[in-house]
Parts: sequence; C-alpha cells; structure tokens
Amino acid sequence: MRSRILIATICLILAIVVPASAQQTAATLAPVREVKFEKYYRTELYMGMSIPGGAMVSDSDWEKFLSDFVTPLFPDGFSVLAGRGQYREATGTIAKEPSHVLVFLYQRAKRKDSGAKIESIRNEYKKRFAQESVLRVDITKSVLVSF
Repeated sequence: MRSRILIATICLILAIVVPASAQQTAATLAPVREVKFEKYYRTELYMGMSIPGGAMVSDSDWEKFLSDFVTPLFPDGFSVLAGRGQYREATGTIAKEPSHVLVFLYQRAKRKDSGAKIESIRNEYKKRFAQESVLRVDITKSVLVSF
C-alpha cells in the first residue's frame, strides 16, 4: 500500500513540476534517425616540442609543419591535441615537455597508404626538429566513426 501511495505522490509532483509546455515539446520532437557508423583505423603520433639544446618548436614552425607537410598528406583532416609529456632520453635524463598529439582516422582500404604517410610525417618531424623519437600508436582494431 505504501509503495502505491509513494508512486502516486511522485507522479503528482512531476505533474506539478514539469510544465505542460515541456511535456508538449517532448511529445512533438522528431524521431531520432539511426546513426550510421563506419569502421576506421586510428593512429596517433606523440610529438614533443623541446629541441635539444634548450630550444622549443615555435608555434609558427609547428603551424608551418602542419600546413606544408601534414595537410597535403591528409587533406580530408586530422586532429591535433595539446598535451604534456614525459620521456626518458637516451642519456637517461627524464625530459618533461609540452607536446602535440596528431590523430589520424582512415578506412581499411587506405590502411597501407595511410600508414606509410604517417611514417613519413613521423620521420620528417624527427629530422626537422632534431627529435630523438616520435611515439606512434596504432589501434589495430577498427573503431566506429560517424560523421
């Protein structure tokens, strides 16, 4: 009996608290269409911004690298995430530095070609900015993407 009274009380409170216009709006919302997903592969490059000798990759040099080298290889797009990284150098020193993460998504049919392009980006960054390494992470299972 108590549970029926409790349920009736909750319903009464909701009827008072939720205005009629909100109830009508909820009732007239268009039905949600089904989201279509496609399978993509994901690769990430972790790029430190410190240059040996104490210098840093400048914002303008970074933007030039993106526009001149990365964008022509992936004109459909990629993501750039800002971060902070920590890395043990070959000398054993722990380096803490600002970093950027490039995220690439590509279809299975383009997996080999995209992988080669990503590797060329990695090699160019190491050469251009005197980097000891650029961490590469490949997600070997496809991820679902919706545009």
